[in-house]
Amino acid sequence: MANKTSKGAKGVEAANSRDDLAGHIEAFLKAGGKVQQIPSGVSGQTSTSGPRQIVLSHKSS
Repeated sequence: MANKTSKGAKGVEAANSRDDLAGHIEAFLKAGGKVQQIPSGVSGQTSTSGPRQIVLSHKSS
């Protein structure tokens, strides 16, 4: 009897995920979606200013 957590079952799940992703990409492109290639080293972070520490609470005086 096969175990569902065996390496073979995981391979089937991975293949199903790849097929599902490929289907989503194909639908996106057919609907007119465009894929933009971003150069290596470019960040999506727009601002580096602001506080560097997280304040969990402010003590009252």
